[in-house]
Amino acid sequence: MSLLEIPITDAGFRHGVGVFETVRVKDGKARWRDWHLESIRESAQVLGLKISEKELDRVPLGFGLWRWFVSETGTRSWWSEGIELPPAAYELRLATIGVWSGSWEAKYKTLSYLSRIQGRREASSDGDVVMLNEKGEIASASMANLFWVKEGKLKTPARECGCRAGTVRRWILERSGQKVEQGRWKQEELDGAEEIFVTNARIGIKPVVSWHGKKLARSGVAEALGKAFWAE
Repeated sequence: MSLLEIPITDAGFRHGVGVFETVRVKDGKARWRDWHLESIRESAQVLGLKISEKELDRVPLGFGLWRWFVSETGTRSWWSEGIELPPAAYELRLATIGVWSGSWEAKYKTLSYLSRIQGRREASSDGDVVMLNEKGEIASASMANLFWVKEGKLKTPARECGCRAGTVRRWILERSGQKVEQGRWKQEELDGAEEIFVTNARIGIKPVVSWHGKKLARSGVAEALGKAFWAE
């Protein structure tokens, strides 16, 4: 599936005014395709973009990542064969750059991605960073959503903090059978966490082995959720 040319006048090219989704595909089956469609519809509507869903009908064969893009000049897709293996577990530290909780860039997968890339480059090769919002509240990792277990409770930032409504996050909230507390917390909340893990459509659910250099025990929540997620 080849890329179409994008005019240099397209606001997606010039200013990042566009949205995307990353869909995991195996043997011609797009995982959680309906949820990805709902997500990109919402994102496109907020940015005032028109989406052509017929461009997203033909699922590629094989195993890889199917990326959807919507900008002012159209809907496009890009097929990437194979998926690079993520680290077995992540090291996590605090980013020096944050997100603005009310911004489109924080809430939606927009083509304006520089702050995320800047945060990612601060991470170790086997890790990610925690990004805070303008109030000093935990928002997300640079390219993933964030969950943790503290005092036996599974927690994640509320959407209002500036995290994205990813498909894996949605699965944990709606389909995992786990009770999840959504709220607003400062970075110190993570200091006493028994377990931390990150999620996105590419990696699924991956445990964090250390936070700011402090090793974390694995209470088994991430492992159990990961097995259930891939099995569904």
